[in-house]
Amino acid sequence: SFKLEELVTISSFLNSFVFKMIWDGIVENARGETLELFHSVHGWLMVLYERDCRRRFAPEDHWLRKDLKPSVLFQELEKDKKRAQMLLQYIPHVIPHKNRVLLFRNMVTKEKEKLGLVETSSASPHVTHITIRRSRMLEDGYEQLRQLSQNAMKGVIRVKFVNDLGVDEAGIDQDGVFKEFLEEIIKKVFDPALNLFKTTSGDERLYPSPTSYIHENYLQLFEFVGKMLGKAVYEGIVVDVPFASFFLSQLLGHHHSVFYSSVDELPSLDSEFYKNLTSIKRYDGDISDLGLTLSYDEDVMGQLVCHELVPGGKTIPVTNENK
Repeated sequence: SFKLEELVTISSFLNSFVFKMIWDGIVENARGETLELFHSVHGWLMVLYERDCRRRFAPEDHWLRKDLKPSVLFQELEKDKKRAQMLLQYIPHVIPHKNRVLLFRNMVTKEKEKLGLVETSSASPHVTHITIRRSRMLEDGYEQLRQLSQNAMKGVIRVKFVNDLGVDEAGIDQDGVFKEFLEEIIKKVFDPALNLFKTTSGDERLYPSPTSYIHENYLQLFEFVGKMLGKAVYEGIVVDVPFASFFLSQLLGHHHSVFYSSVDELPSLDSEFYKNLTSIKRYDGDISDLGLTLSYDEDVMGQLVCHELVPGGKTIPVTNENK
C-alpha cells in the first residue's frame, strides 16, 4: 500500500494529467487507445478524490487548478466551448466551490428568463397558488404539488397558510411564506419518525429507510421529496439535509463504476460494523474460536432478521480459510 505522502504526489499528477488532456483539447477528438487511456486515468483519479472526500489525506486546495481563471471558464461556457463543458462533466473539483455555485445560479437565472419565469415590465410569470393547513402541511403539500408540471415547479409558487377551520393566517411576504413552507416540509419528510429516512449511527447521516414500504405510496413520497429538494436548490434556499456518503454515491451512479467498492462506503453506514469486519480480517488467531457464522442479524421493526452472506450462511462457521 502507498504512504499518504505518495498518494498526494500521485493524485496531483493524475489531476494535472486529466486537466491537461481536457483543456488542451486532446480528449475532444480522442479515439481508440487515447480515449481508453483518458478514461482509465480519470477513473483512478476519481478513486483518490473520493477517498480524500471520505477521509482527507491531501492538503487544502490540493485539487484546485490555480492556473484556471474562473472568468475564462465562464466565458467559454457562455460560448458553449466543448473543453469547458467537459471540465465540468469530468473534474468539477478543480474549480472552487463558490465559483461552481455562482455558475449554477447564473445558469438558473438564464433558464428562468428563457422560460418566462422572471417578472418584467411587459409580462408577469404564471403563479401557482396552494393552500396549506399547518396541522397537515405534508399531506396538503404532497397533494397539491406532486402533479405539477416541470415548468410549474420551476415557476413561482405562492403559499397561503390556513388553520383547521380554513381561516387565513395574518399575511406575511409571499416569498418568505414559501421559504418557510419548503423548510418545514423538508424537516418533516426527513424526520426518522416518519420512517421514510433513517439516520446512521454516530454521525446521524440520512439514507432511505429499508422499511419505508410501510407507506402505501412510499415511492411517490420519495419522488415528492426529490422535487422539494430540487426546488430548494433551484431557488437557492439552503436546507440542512446531511445525506450519508454511501447514499450520495448511489445517487451519483458511482456503484456502476468498475472502481467502486461497497466496503469503502461501509463506514458511512455503520462505522462499528466496518471496524468489526476489518478486525476479523486482520485477526491473527484461529477465527473459528469466535463462534461466528457467514450471516448477520438485523433488528427490523422489532423483529430479528437473519441475513445470510452466502446460501446457508447461518450454518457455515467463519474460518481462517473463508474469512
